[in-house]
Amino acid sequence: MGYAALMAMYKDQKPEECFARFSFDGRKGEPFWAPYKKLAAMAKPEPWDSRSDKEISYSILRYYLNNTFLRLQQLDFIKYSADGTKACFNTGLQTRNENDIFAVFYKYVKLNNIKNPDWGFHAFVDSYSSLLKDFNGKPEIATYYSDTSDLVFDLSYDIEINYDHILDTNKERLPPELQENRQLALTSIKGEIEFLKERIRRNYKIAIPHWYDDRVQLLLPLRLLDNSKADLALVADKDKSRKIYRIITVLNMKMAYIDARIICCPDQSWLIP
Repeated sequence: MGYAALMAMYKDQKPEECFARFSFDGRKGEPFWAPYKKLAAMAKPEPWDSRSDKEISYSILRYYLNNTFLRLQQLDFIKYSADGTKACFNTGLQTRNENDIFAVFYKYVKLNNIKNPDWGFHAFVDSYSSLLKDFNGKPEIATYYSDTSDLVFDLSYDIEINYDHILDTNKERLPPELQENRQLALTSIKGEIEFLKERIRRNYKIAIPHWYDDRVQLLLPLRLLDNSKADLALVADKDKSRKIYRIITVLNMKMAYIDARIICCPDQSWLIP
């Protein structure tokens, strides 16, 4: 049985559920996101906060690291030193010089009545760091697919959409103008779906792969109020037996970007966090 998270993802999460503690020095005025700031500065520039975040906290980066760790744990790609006191994994990120970035951890010495995760974060390092010498080879990056056809929308498939789930279960994700007008929302969504395949035919990159529930799905833009920008992302689940894409739900831009970033940095032609 593995860990439920890399680090604490919410305030009251139990330490034993988490792999590591990411420490910061509050006495020196460091915020909790100080370790992630260092990683962001080390890696190629990306949007690690969304427009909806009220302050800088590297929320997208934290979700990315957590989801990457969970996949690496699943694949058994986390490496440990021979003496069991050190751990390391490949973050999947690269420096500006395209060197892989690794996260290194030290095993905590358990003290009475002090609850900590099993590991403490030590440093983010690149491929040339001497800290990697304790591991038998460098850790591999996480993988998410074996069939590349899953990454591209198949235009021969039909689209089947669960309108009730979008309009009722996830009504709060709709633009405020449509939340209390079900008929208008339904008409708007149907109108967008009618032209969606033709738009994908002209630009296949509109369909963006994302990772959820241990499988690849596709994100498609849903423009409801303004033809120049997407309001939400449709989640298309490929059903190969029926040759359809089932639209099972919608996500806001931040939720969609977080899931898409797990596989790769998304093209921001429409998916803007």
